[in-house]
This record gives sequence, structure tokens and C-alpha cells, in this order.
Amino acid sequence: MPLQALSIIKNLWVRRVAWAVLAWLGFWALAWAVVPPALRHVLHTTVSEQLGRELSVGKIDFKPWTLELELRDLRMAAETSGKEPQVEIQRLYIDAELQSLWRLAPVIDALEIDGPTLRLARTSAGQTDFDDLLKKFSAPSSATAAPHAQPQRFSFYNIVVRDGAVDFGDAPQKRVHTVRGFSLSVPFLSNLPADRTVEVAPHLAFQLNGTAFTTGAQSTPFLDSRDTEATLQFKGLDLQSFLAYLPPDMPVRIEQGTLDADLRMTFQKQSEPALSVSGVVQVHGARVRDRQGGPLLSFDLATAKVVALQPFQRKVHVASLEWRGPHATVRRDREGRMAVLSGAAQGQGATKAGTTAAPDAPWDVVVDRVVINGGQVDWLDEGTAVPARISARDLRVRATRLALPLTRPVQFTADAQLSSEAGSDAATLSLQGEVLAQSGRVAVSARGWPLSMARPYLANLVQPQLDGTLDSDGGVAWNGSSWAAKIAKLSVDRAEWACAPAGRDCPAGTATVSGLRNNAAWAEIGRIEVEDALIRMPQRTVAIARVVTSQPKVRLERTGDGRWMVERWLTPVPDTAGKGRVPVTAATRTDAAPGWSVQLAEVSVDGGALAFNDAVKAQPVAVLLDTFQMRAKGLAWPVNAGAPPVSLSLSARLGAGRTDPGNVAYEGTVQMTPLLAQGKVQASRLPLHPFKPYVDNPLAVDVVRALGSFNGEVRYAAQADGPAVGVRGNAALDDVRVRTLAVRPAANGPVDGAAPIRGEELLNWKSLALQGVDFTLAPGKPTALDVKETALSDFFARIIVQPNGRINLQDLAQPAQGPPGVSATAEASPDITAAAGSTPPQAAKPSMTPVMRFGPVVLTGGSVRFTDSFVRPNYSADLSELNGRLGAFASAPPAEGGEPAMAELQLRGRAQGSASLDITGRLNPLAKPLALDIQGRMRDLELPPLSPYSIKYAGHGIERGKLSMDVNYRVLPDGQLTASNKLVLNQLRFGEPVEGAPASLPVRLAVALLADRNGVIDVELPINGSLNDPQFRLGPVIFRAVGNLVMKAITSPFSLLAGWMGGSSELDRVNFAPGSAALDDEARKTLDNIGQALSERPGLNMTVAGHAQREAEQEGWKRAALQSRVAAQARRMAARGDQAPSEPQALAPGLPQYADSLKEVYRRADMAKPRNLVGMAKDLSVPEMEALLLADMAIPDDAMRELAQARAVAVRDYLAGRQVALGRLFVGAPKIDSESANGAPHAELTLSTR
Repeated sequence: MPLQALSIIKNLWVRRVAWAVLAWLGFWALAWAVVPPALRHVLHTTVSEQLGRELSVGKIDFKPWTLELELRDLRMAAETSGKEPQVEIQRLYIDAELQSLWRLAPVIDALEIDGPTLRLARTSAGQTDFDDLLKKFSAPSSATAAPHAQPQRFSFYNIVVRDGAVDFGDAPQKRVHTVRGFSLSVPFLSNLPADRTVEVAPHLAFQLNGTAFTTGAQSTPFLDSRDTEATLQFKGLDLQSFLAYLPPDMPVRIEQGTLDADLRMTFQKQSEPALSVSGVVQVHGARVRDRQGGPLLSFDLATAKVVALQPFQRKVHVASLEWRGPHATVRRDREGRMAVLSGAAQGQGATKAGTTAAPDAPWDVVVDRVVINGGQVDWLDEGTAVPARISARDLRVRATRLALPLTRPVQFTADAQLSSEAGSDAATLSLQGEVLAQSGRVAVSARGWPLSMARPYLANLVQPQLDGTLDSDGGVAWNGSSWAAKIAKLSVDRAEWACAPAGRDCPAGTATVSGLRNNAAWAEIGRIEVEDALIRMPQRTVAIARVVTSQPKVRLERTGDGRWMVERWLTPVPDTAGKGRVPVTAATRTDAAPGWSVQLAEVSVDGGALAFNDAVKAQPVAVLLDTFQMRAKGLAWPVNAGAPPVSLSLSARLGAGRTDPGNVAYEGTVQMTPLLAQGKVQASRLPLHPFKPYVDNPLAVDVVRALGSFNGEVRYAAQADGPAVGVRGNAALDDVRVRTLAVRPAANGPVDGAAPIRGEELLNWKSLALQGVDFTLAPGKPTALDVKETALSDFFARIIVQPNGRINLQDLAQPAQGPPGVSATAEASPDITAAAGSTPPQAAKPSMTPVMRFGPVVLTGGSVRFTDSFVRPNYSADLSELNGRLGAFASAPPAEGGEPAMAELQLRGRAQGSASLDITGRLNPLAKPLALDIQGRMRDLELPPLSPYSIKYAGHGIERGKLSMDVNYRVLPDGQLTASNKLVLNQLRFGEPVEGAPASLPVRLAVALLADRNGVIDVELPINGSLNDPQFRLGPVIFRAVGNLVMKAITSPFSLLAGWMGGSSELDRVNFAPGSAALDDEARKTLDNIGQALSERPGLNMTVAGHAQREAEQEGWKRAALQSRVAAQARRMAARGDQAPSEPQALAPGLPQYADSLKEVYRRADMAKPRNLVGMAKDLSVPEMEALLLADMAIPDDAMRELAQARAVAVRDYLAGRQVALGRLFVGAPKIDSESANGAPHAELTLSTR
């Protein structure tokens, strides 16, 4: 080795450099040899443990001299063994720079990833197969960074990702999303201070589920401004693949559609971030449904050309928005909620209670032009009883200068053809106008609109279906809360309201109206015209120039259960329909808006008809009003005081059944406030009988026919203190026929086996004419009625005793409906005598007495037919040839102290063709109380034809006899009634009892009591009472007096005898002292009267039965026995000559002779006695001796029976001593009364015929 070389080698620095080079080369060699296996070990162990997954690598190549590292076939195993690796990278290449050492930051010259594949999966809701990795890397690091630490600096060049792929399997949705051809290139990315101004220009391209995405951008991400420009282009993105990831609470569901986009985005961050998006967005073949799966929106193409979308500034500027073939379906569900809104409400329900979102500033939206071509809107309303379907087809809309908020007018035009399932013909609708936020105006034109479109909504209320066509020209204008609607002309043609053919609760009408196009229709109108109508709000005014209705035909009906046809048509509303809704009532209303006002200049009806059927009563009502004409001018509502009267004219024909229709017409004026109607009425032979159910008829009669006529003037005025009515003219009521109704007995209900009388003639007349009628009703003045002349001709009346025993006239007064628990009989037939202590009736409210004046009343050609169906065989009698006259009378009160003016009455006829009937006198039926003084006489009515009555009620027929009757009734001015009814029955004789008769009474006993020695029964029934007494009834008093007389003769003959003789009312019994059978003075007086009556009526026998009471008379019997022993002792003492015989009254207790006899009886009695010291009986006082003797006395078992028998014998013997034959006197069996028997001991007397 040369010396110089050796010297260099021996040089210290040379050796040091050489060792350094050798060491560096050794380090490279060591790193080249050690790093790959060490890195593999770290990846297999440490990194795998940190990941929790097995990490493997195929080949590792490290070049330490160039700091290049290359890894091939890098794989990370899946969470579950046996599956494909979750991450695969074919090649990972990193080229680091040595300058990383002095920059203290990684500087990478190249970062390349080739063939990366990522396999991800969502195993269930909220869970993925990489959740374990997320948990590991999301856990907080133990090392805490400094508060103001600088971010890690880096500098990357040439970042490239080639041919990437992602597979995302979604098990819950059963979908697999793929990304293929993923490529990313980032030329430079650095946050070193020297490189921050260098623009980053990344480029990304991939295919998502087959749709190619291309993006590009330029940005300075590490400058404060962060200026960025980016582009995004894709075409044909199928939205269906991503619909499953939309929020489940969305109110709509996007079913299909493809999306194209060509967008440019710019971003700047100055004082505030600014993002702007522009470009074109197109949606093809979109279809959207609501949450329930119903169609909501579909269209062929929607194009939006966006000028600028600035979300941070909340601004949108769209150059044009075009829809081609949109088809929208607006649906309301059964609960009355919009389908979209109901879904939105469900989504909002997830918001936490109590949280309130801060209000955002409104978006500023500007659309230069909106175009809709070939559109269609379907309205489906399931909230109606019958779902409503209305379609607007061929919809065309043009709008310009649309800005939200509406700060400038938006001009628009729209037209469409409308149709519905109910209507076959399509209607047209045209709109044109301009709209601002608070104002606008729209012109509306409608042609051929079918009214059937409203059927589903009317079906929610009523079942009949509406038909017809509507044409209208008008418009609407508004400014703020004020708006006005103008209808230049509106017409409805061929309107019809009819029930569906299969309507069970809505049958076709039964009332007959001629000229109906549809026989099932309830109403038809030929044409309705409305001209110049103006509606203003909030003034709430309606002004209409003219309304004309032509050929209206209406059916009006009510069923037998009292329901009008409208009530049957009403559709029941389910309870849930109004759930959650608060009804608007007067109490909840907070506004003070004025009421509506309507002005109607002229209204007319031509050729109207109304058919009315009412089956609510037993006899249905059926009338027809036709040829109806009406003209009215100047109508207004509400009517203000002082408004001019309305001119009104009416005319019509009114018919019922087979009756020829009558005519009615009115011509006059009507003033509404105050109500005043005056005019001329002409009515000719109007059928009044159909309206009888609506009259409060107190009589149970059926007016079969009645025709009314009137010709004159009428006036009605409503005043503050009451109405004023005036009627002047001539009236008539002709062809009147009245029949009885089927009645029930008012007292005891229906009688078994008694068929009710139905349809019997009761009252008829041919003509009732009232000439010169003048009726006046005015407040503060008495009602006045003046009739100059009245004539009643050819009248007939019928009186029937029904099989149940009641007179048909009794059942004419229908019982009033009283409170529950009060019978109609109690109300209809009050007791004549008020109960003592009962509350007096309240005084009637004072009222002015009407003044009525009637001229002469003439009666001609009258007859009355009497039939008694109560007896078998039936009995009939007729009153015929009734003619008479009643003079003029009035209700004017008489002068003070005078009598009311009365009219002369004359009425003559015949009874049953044999007995004469004559009624004369004076009366005034209008006087209060009734003023009359009449006499009635009937002579020589043969009684044998009345045998059916005697057999029915007494069980005996009449063999002979005649009846004559005189009655006289007089009512004094003070209301006091004086009446006499004298009945004379001559030679009345009853036959033998009739076998099987309904009743059997001892009428012979009654005749024996009532008839005198000549066989004449002369009964006079004087009646007195006051008609001012509200409980006084004349008829019941008369029948009760006669009935009481007959029944008393049968059931209590002694009372009847006592009344004639003026004695005691208890002649049927003789009272005795307890324990005694001796007659006292009162008993002897009673027996004297009985003896006289028996002497005058030799046909009577008497039976006497003695009564005694075992327990009550024991003490009395002992005293009577003691009295008898004392009397016997007195007689013995008198026989021995100790003393003179004594009279019975001398032996009364307290007298000396009684004391001596009692002492001797006491001495002789064998009983225990009080004794003195020597054993001798003590001397006691009279009471003490009586007490000891009574206590020691025993009563024999038959003592009471013997006492009763002794009493009967005492009565018989006394009457026999009063010249009553002993053969007419009988002793009955003695009777021992129970301890609870009332009254004193007595003997009972009974009468019988011989």
C-alpha cells in the first residue's frame, strides 16, 4: 500500500468517516434485512391485538436508501371467522422523503393504493360488523393533548387510489350496495406554512350501484378563506335503492324515480360562510305515496334551473320550474285529516315534550317562471259517507314573477276540466288573476258544473242525491282581511234532489206531483237564476239584484213515527268524527264581527207545486198546492225599523184527495219591522178538513169534510203590547161532515167484548153562512166579533149509548195530558165537593171580556138520532122536524142591577114520532154566567119499549107505565142556577125476574117504598148551584140525585123512610144499654116511627135480630144481674111485710130502699167477707158491698145469647103493641159480635116484601 494511502487511512477523520459510511451501510443492510420481518411481526401481533382482528400481509419490500415501502396482499380478517376478509389491499406504496427529518413532519412524495376492497355489512338495526373497531378507535386516548397544541403538520404528494371497490350488505333491508371503479387523485395536500396557498385539485370518480359519478374541485383548505369550487355530475341515479334509509316518520314515501344533476358549487369563508349551488336538476318518472300507501304525486319530468341556492343565506333563485304530466292525489282520511298532514303529525309526535325549536328566518325564494302542462289533480275524500272523487284534468298553469314572501304581484292563469264519478260530463274551470301577500284578485268562470259533485259531502248530512248543472261568471278580490265576491250571473238548470233507487232509509216520496222528470225525486227546479250578487267581508253583506225560480216542485212528508223526511235522511255522525275538535259556539267566539245582512231587490216563483203528506196522525194528511205564483220586491234581512214594506202577491190552488181544489190569493204589502201585513184575501171552497190534526181539537171527532170560503180584507200588525188583527168580509163553512173516532172508556178502560164505535155520523150540515163578519183584535181593547146574520140549514146530530154504557158525547172531550201518576179520569171528572182544607184554586189572570154580537140565527131542517147499544136488543129513537129561531144576542154586560139581554128561543119537534117536544124560553149563550130561562115539556112517553133498560139494570121487564116530564132551568145574573125536574111515572109495574139478566135488583121493594097508595111515583128534583163554582156540573148532579134516590130505596130503605118522616137516620137499629134488654125512651121513639111507616106500607115485612158482645158486656151483664137480685130481694121483703112494695126507680143506687135490699143480698151471699175481731161480718158501704158481690158473680156460658134473644123479643113485642100485625114481624137468630165490633149493643131491623 503506498505511503500516502496509509497516511490517509491512519488519519483520524478519515477513519471516522469510513466507520460512519460503514455504519450507515450496515444500518441500511440491517434495516433492509430486519424491517420487513419486524413489520410483519408487528402487524401480526401488536396491530392485530389492537384491532382485535387478524391482520396478514403477503410481501413486504423496504428500501431504506430511498425510504420506499411496499406492502402487498394486505388483509384484515372479518369479525366472524370463515368469511371473506373485511379489508383487502392489493398494493400499498409509500415513498417518504428524508426532508421529513429536518421538517419534523412527514413528507410523502407518493402514496398509492391499488385495488382496495372494503366489505361492510349491517347485521341488524343499529348494528354492523365493524362496531368493534369503531368502539376501539372512538375510545379516548390516555394521552391528553395540550390546550393550545399545534395540529400535526404534513405534506403529501401524488395521492392516488386506483380501482377501489366497496360492498355494503344491508341484511335488514336485504340489499347490497356496491361501489366500483373508485379512483381518487390528489396531486398535492400540505399544511406546511410554505404550502398553504397552493390549490388542492382533487378528482374523484366512481360508480354507485351502476351510476357513474364524476366530481372535480379546486380548493385551498388550509387558508382561512377556504375558497372552494366543485362540480358534480351524475345521470340516472335510481332513488329506489336508497328509499329504505329515509326517516320512517316521514309523511310521504318515495316509491320510484331517477335523478339527474349537473351542479356547480362554490364555497367561501369570510366573516360568514357562503355556499352557492347552481345548475340543473331533473327528476324522471317520480312516484310518491303517503304513509298509508295511497298515491300522492307522480310526474313524467320535473326540471329546475337553479341560478343560485344559498342555504346559509336562506335564498333560492330559480330561473324556471317546469312540470310535465304531474298527477297529484290529495286525500282526506276517514278521520277528516289530510293524508300527508296525518303522517307529519305522527312524525312530530316523536319530538320531546317541552322542547321548542328556535324560529328560523324565512327563505327568500324567487322563481322567474312556473309552467305546468298536462297536469291532473285528483281529490279523494274518504271522510265522507260516500268517498268523494273529483278530478281536474288537462291542467295548465302559467305563473310569472313568483317570489316568496310575496312582495310583488304574481300573475297567473289556470284552466282545467273537472269531472267526478257521479257526473259523466266534464266541467270547465278558468282562473286568471294576480296575487300578493295581502291582496289579490281572481276572475272565475265555470261552465257545465254538475251539482252531483257535491253528493258525497251532502251524503254526510242527508241521503238524497243532488243533480243539475251550474254556470257562473264572477270573481274574488281581497286586501288584507277584507274581501269581496262578485257573481255577475249564476244559473242552475234542471236541479233535482232524489234518493238513490236502493235507499232503505231514503225511499221515494209518495206525495203525487204532476210533471216530475224523475218520479223518485223529492224536489225539482226547472231553473234558478241569480243576477248581480255581491258578498263583502268582513262587513258580512250580501246584495242580490234578482232571483228567479221557475217550475219548482217539492214533496214534503212526515212518517207515522213523527219524523219528517229530512230526519230520516240525516246521516248519523260517528262519535269519533269530532274527536279533538272544539265546536265554535257563542261562548268560545272571541271576535265581535257584525251579523250578516242580505238585500234582495226582487224574487219571484213561477209555476210552483208542493205535495204534502203527513202520516203522524191516525188519518194521514195529503194536500197539493199547485200553480203557485209569487212576486216580492224589496226584501232585506235583518229588517231595520222603518224599512219600506215589501210588495207581495201570492196565488195558488189547494186540493186534497178527490175534493175539487179551492183557490186562494193574497195581494198586499208586508212590513217586517214592526211586522205589518195588510191586503185582500180571496178564498173559495178551500178544503179545511185535511188540516184537522194540526188544530188543538178538544173533541174526539173526525171532521170528514169542511170547505171554507172568505172574501174580504185582512190586517195584522205586531205591536209592543200585542198583535192587532182585523178581518172584514163574508165567511162560509159548507158541506161539513163530522164523525166520531174510535174511543176508549175514560173511567175504567176498555170493556171486555165491547167493540168501539168507529166512523159513526155525529154532526152534519149543508151550509153555515156568516154574513157581515167584522173581527177586531187590538191590544188594550176587548176583542170584538160582529156577525150580521147566521144561517144553519139541513143539520143532523146523533147521540149514541155505546156498548160500554157511555154516551158518545161523554167521550168527545178528550182527557188532558196531566202529570205522571194522575189519571185522565181524575182530571176529567173532579169531585163536586172540594175536600176540606184543600188549597183553593189560584185566581185566573184577569183578561178583557170579548165583545161579540150576533144577528138572528135561523135553524131549518134539523134532526137528532138516538141509539142505545148498551142494552140488548138495542134501542133507537129519533128527534125530527126540528125547526126554530134564535133572536139576536150579544155578549155586552147588562146595566148595573139589570138582567142581560136575552134572545127568544123557539124549537119544536117530535120524539119517536109519538111524544111531543116543545122547548121555549129565552137565552143568551154569550152571557157569563150563561143567561137562560127555558122550559121543556114531553108528554106521554110509553115505558114498555124501555124494557131493555129495566132488564139491563134491574133484571125485570116493564109491563106497563107512562112517563111525562117537565123541566125548567133558570140562571140568575149572579150565576145562581135554579132548576126543577119533575118526573111522573104512572102505574109502573115490573114483571117477573128475567133469567140470565146482567143484574137482578129488588125493584119491587123500591116500588113499594116509592109509590103511593094509588101507584103513582111522583119525583121532583130541585137543583140549586152556582155556575161560578168551577167544580159545579149540572149533568152529574141530576143523574146523581136520581141514582141516589133509587139506590137508597134498595140499599138503605130505612134512611129513605127517615128522610120522609123527619126522624133519625138510623131507623135500622135499636140501641140498648150494655148487659140490658130494656128499651129506653130513645128506642121507643124510633120504634114508634117505624111502626107508623109499616102501617102505611102494608106490603112490607120486618125481621128483628138481637146482637150482644161477649167481652164488652160482661160488666154490664153482672150489674144487670145484681140489679135483678136486688129487685128480687126487695120483692121478697115486701112479701114478708118488712116494707111496702117499691117502684123500679126507687131501687136506683143511692136510695135508702136500694141500700137495704143490697145489704140483705150481701148478708145472704155465700162468699168470703171481711170480719171484725170477734169473727162477725163487718158492716160495709154500698159501693164496697157492690164490688164484693160483682167480683164473686159468675157468668153462665149462654148468658150473652139469651141477652141477644131477649132484645129481639123486646123490639117485636113493642111493635106488636103499636098495631103492627104480629104476622109481619119475625125474630131472627141472635148474633154474638166479636170483641172488635164497633157501636153500642143493639137489635138490627131489615125490611122485605110480603
